[in-house]
Amino acid sequence: MAHLRVENFRVFGPAAQGEGQRNDALSLSFTAGTNVLVGENDSGKTAIVDAIRLCLQSAASDYYRVSQDDFHLGKDGRAETFTIGCAFTDLSTEEQAVFLELLTHDRDGTAWLWVTFKAQRMDPLRNRVSVTTRTGPDGNGPALDGAARELLRATYLRPLRDAEAELRSGRGSRLSQILAGYPAMKDQDVDDFDPTGDEPPSTLRGILRRAECDIRDNKAVAEVSEDINSAYLQRFAIGGDVLRAKISVAADATLVRALERLELNLFTASDEWTRRGLGYNNALFMAAELLLLGKNELAPLLLIEEPEAHLHPQLQTRIMDLLRDKAQRPQDGDRAPVQVILTTHSPNLASSTPVECLTLVARGRTFPLRRGMTRLTEGDYAFLTRFLDVTKANMFFARGLAMVEGDAEAIFLPALADALGMPFSEHGISVVNVGHVGLFRYGRVFQRDGEQIPVRVSCIRDRDLVPAGTPEDMRGKLVRWTDMTEEEISAYVTNLTAGDDGPVKTFVSDWWTLEYDLALTSWTMARLMYRAVKLASVAARSWPDADKTEKAIARADRVVDTWIGQGLSLEEAALKIYRPLKLDNVSKPITAQFAAQLLASTPLVRSDFPPYLLDAFTYLCGEEAP
Repeated sequence: MAHLRVENFRVFGPAAQGEGQRNDALSLSFTAGTNVLVGENDSGKTAIVDAIRLCLQSAASDYYRVSQDDFHLGKDGRAETFTIGCAFTDLSTEEQAVFLELLTHDRDGTAWLWVTFKAQRMDPLRNRVSVTTRTGPDGNGPALDGAARELLRATYLRPLRDAEAELRSGRGSRLSQILAGYPAMKDQDVDDFDPTGDEPPSTLRGILRRAECDIRDNKAVAEVSEDINSAYLQRFAIGGDVLRAKISVAADATLVRALERLELNLFTASDEWTRRGLGYNNALFMAAELLLLGKNELAPLLLIEEPEAHLHPQLQTRIMDLLRDKAQRPQDGDRAPVQVILTTHSPNLASSTPVECLTLVARGRTFPLRRGMTRLTEGDYAFLTRFLDVTKANMFFARGLAMVEGDAEAIFLPALADALGMPFSEHGISVVNVGHVGLFRYGRVFQRDGEQIPVRVSCIRDRDLVPAGTPEDMRGKLVRWTDMTEEEISAYVTNLTAGDDGPVKTFVSDWWTLEYDLALTSWTMARLMYRAVKLASVAARSWPDADKTEKAIARADRVVDTWIGQGLSLEEAALKIYRPLKLDNVSKPITAQFAAQLLASTPLVRSDFPPYLLDAFTYLCGEEAP
């Protein structure tokens, strides 16, 4: 499937009716291999999968009934109709021959197969909906006949919840639906049981008929029947009435009933059944669902929602490896590779997927991350392939991102935001540590021409200019800001923010680094940072208990009180506080950890926070338009 168009279905609204009007319809192209939809909850990922299911139907014949809730609810009320169009192109000669009368050709002669599903509300009170499925981009072509529909059915693997129950026997069981769609089962609906012959039946229906006959002829069953008739039923007869009963199996020896009596279980190596955990039961359920994959379709399509449910990270990776293998290599019998469309909330799956295979879904809008659709360069894609790990892949599921250059920032910034009354968790903000060299490589994931991704990205970085009194061992090769003119400093900062565009904004520290700027902001924050530095110094030898912590804080406070009494400036104090961190005598991440803990017992006001962090937090939490 090459393209999907959706209008007025759930979160996706109407198309633009004129120039300058907002287009809320979905228009999404897919690659031939693996397509992974990522994004926060209720962004539209499931609506995309369900739209494809409605239009093409699924191989397991599970029924999807259109309801009033499927019609888009906008500011002007609920839509009266919705339309879903699935388009196939790059069709092989064989496929074009099969769908010959249903094809549409564009101006350059390219053949397209459009399947268009339309639904219209008829009686809202009784939930009555009229639906049609026809071909053509506008749904005005010939109807999709049964043979063509069978070839286009998708294999659908729904979100996993209770896999063990799904694989149990019973009327309408999921396993029976899966098996009914398996090609080898088609010949099993023939009744080849001959009550007068000696040849045993070979089909499931024949075996079921023989079982019914054997049960009916069983000696114990026959004895019960005779006892009912002779001891009781005959005594109820009046006049010449003849009452006679016979115990038999329900006369419904069909393939469906045979399949509904089957169940699928995991066994040990010794062939003994034992109850297994949710993870392996879900893996078994997926294996059963994937039986339908590529057995009948000319161009098999696999839809999967949240395959990570109940699976540990390593098993999630195995699942992704399997799906990529299915999507990259021809299947049995030289059938075409499988096209996979998958939704996930798992950073493990997202990080193990090439960035160009991801589509970010946000607030009813879709943003493919393929080459040519973002500001990422070829080098950026290669970089992200190497370094996009599980912790960084969290950026695909957030409403806002604070991209930072180190572990200390990743630890301390959320605590600072909490203390400021802007908790990141409440606003859906994730902190991603991308390192200095990766700051803009990751930022460019969210930059593109045209419509921008509605995810606010704050790149928080150090200015790395040092004050006049900085000792040479702390300064290194950094430039003193006093050696630069105002124009030079402005140009320097402008260069640090040169990559800003769209939702990505860079917030540069006001002076040097996070730790230095915090210590320079106020004596309250300077005292907190010095306490944290001293606690980190103690922790380098052994982690401080409550008594050691209290003593270290008391010593730090005495030093800070002495500085204040001596009239030491905040600039001078900040250099003393930052020195062990700059010279790597004390760990920055451990200092940040202690500083985050100390925030809980330190009353702060807005003026205790560096201005650049206030601006970054305000932007992230939506108090300033992106």
